[in-house]
Amino acid sequence: MRMEKAQDRVRAAAALLALATVALFAGCGEQFSTIVVTAQVAKTLDPESNTASILVGKATVENIARDDWMQTPAPGDTTFGPGDFPAKVEQLDNATVNLNSENLPKRIPGVYFKAGLALAYLQRYDLDITTQDGKHVTAHAYLPDSFSIASPQDGDSVRYGTDTLRAAWTSSESCETYIVGVNPADSGSTAQGWSNSLTDTFCTVPASAFQDSSGNLVPGQYVFGVTAVNGGWNKSGLDLLLSTGNVDGAVGVFGCAVYPRPATISVR
Repeated sequence: MRMEKAQDRVRAAAALLALATVALFAGCGEQFSTIVVTAQVAKTLDPESNTASILVGKATVENIARDDWMQTPAPGDTTFGPGDFPAKVEQLDNATVNLNSENLPKRIPGVYFKAGLALAYLQRYDLDITTQDGKHVTAHAYLPDSFSIASPQDGDSVRYGTDTLRAAWTSSESCETYIVGVNPADSGSTAQGWSNSLTDTFCTVPASAFQDSSGNLVPGQYVFGVTAVNGGWNKSGLDLLLSTGNVDGAVGVFGCAVYPRPATISVR
């Protein structure tokens, strides 16, 4: 299941690239191909693991000038299909993918993955990809420093109300963005949850995180987590259109992240 999702991410990333390419090269009437990369290095403390996941694809846009293809989707839209714009997406096999001195083996077409890496806080990680036809892609990022959630504490009980949860965490050196989120511990819960990207080391979780779509409280256990990120991370189609990400030789993103132990809380 995880590998199927990874393949879907390759296709989605390449589709977003194709959308950006259509916008940039509309009217030229020529074929255009480029590599798309989504790559991450992650140090997770609960459960403890050190992994690298590199997704490599290729998007080819052709017949851009034709007027019989479907309406172009909005930037960031992930609900569109192949017929929504004139593009072909394929995973790239047989690439040589290295992270510093580590070679990352192919797990499935387009997905290169390795676990059990000896990741070190504040170390620079260099991504180096050579495709079968000799194209070269590079990127780098720094693994953020160790940090922890100060509040809420694991096992805390919170009474529901306006601005229900105030949270704080220690600073992580080399972190560029903190991705903060709270979600129900029960995957079957109807609670909406909440997430945000911040540069501060504190936030207030809105009460709507613990409500269903009708605004009703959904009591129970929730998991609050913070991720420290350096480099590019899950950029939208609009980000790729404006900046092409932070990868040289391709369109895409490469980032390093640290996931400390999350806090499980009870909301009543």
